[in-house]
Amino acid sequence: MAAGSRHRARTSEPPADLLIFLPPPLLDCILTRLDLRDAVCASALSRAWRRRWEALPYLPLSFLKNPGTPQVAVDRVLIRYPGNISNFSFQLDERSVGRVADWLIALCRRGVESINLQFPFPSSLHSSVFLCTQLVYLELHNCGIPPLPIGFTGFPTLKDLNLDRV
Repeated sequence: MAAGSRHRARTSEPPADLLIFLPPPLLDCILTRLDLRDAVCASALSRAWRRRWEALPYLPLSFLKNPGTPQVAVDRVLIRYPGNISNFSFQLDERSVGRVADWLIALCRRGVESINLQFPFPSSLHSSVFLCTQLVYLELHNCGIPPLPIGFTGFPTLKDLNLDRV
């Protein structure tokens, strides 16, 4: 028997994409359990997952593990992702402090329920935080609370408030 005949002949067919057969709700469930970076990277696993993160019913955005995340990355996600954002966590730096007001407005429009903002130095929180009436969780570090706007009735669904150096 020749040495080459012992090996199985290689086929040029790529392996079957088994992920394509998963129902969309299951795909959504898997992707919403990942952080944003992993959810976007998962797009490379299968044709069914390509750009799937953009169609999720809600998206958790946490940038606490990556404190050097540029504000441009947050801007791009907020522009590109049309759905609800369930929670937003960000460790700000000097450059991103000026973007917080715009981010809060965009987050409020998307029904954010949880916000965790960690300012690098004593800063003033923008009053747009009071537009986020669906908040369940609010955590603020190293910032001043702006005066309450006229007619503000509170956060009716807020269950957990954590303030550190506020």
